[in-house]
Amino acid sequence: MLDIKDIEIYAKENYVPIARKQTIEFILNLMKERNYTRFLEIGTAIGYTSINVALLNKNINVVTIEHDSKRAEIAKKNFIEFGVNEQINMIEDDAVTITINDKFDLIFIDASKKRNDYFLDKFSPNLNEGGMIIIDNMKLEDFWVNAKKEKKEKFHKMNEEFKKNLLNRKEFDVQILEDIGDGIALIKKKNEKD
Repeated sequence: MLDIKDIEIYAKENYVPIARKQTIEFILNLMKERNYTRFLEIGTAIGYTSINVALLNKNINVVTIEHDSKRAEIAKKNFIEFGVNEQINMIEDDAVTITINDKFDLIFIDASKKRNDYFLDKFSPNLNEGGMIIIDNMKLEDFWVNAKKEKKEKFHKMNEEFKKNLLNRKEFDVQILEDIGDGIALIKKKNEKD
């Protein structure tokens, strides 16, 4: 039987981006504190976040989307290995083109950083009242490790512009929490009860 550390090791050795432990802890605490049971993840990679969420409680249902077929196959195997495959609906498709009609308590966006705005607009209607959206990698520290100077500058500018625009969105209450993992944006719709 695999251990969650095995996924972390595989991700590091194979340059697969996964959420940092501190981000996972934040998500799990939020799920527990608010009794959330419906979780949508944009960007499965190899299943690390989805597995952690599903292991939290047998009553939690996870929908996760991954467009990379190789990573999706690894994630499916990991779901079976951890015994959470019945709780997780793995959608192997592009989150840009797919339509989802279900509602969720927590939506975690951890996919293409240049599409954060798009994914926020596309999936925020899928948020249950009282639900929250988390966007990962607000600092992009993991990205900086291997990127060339020009690409770093381009993505830094894009990311700073995204954060500025996000904080000015009238329909959302937004907090940028840069001290959690690689920085997260915590988002909820305005005028909703806490």
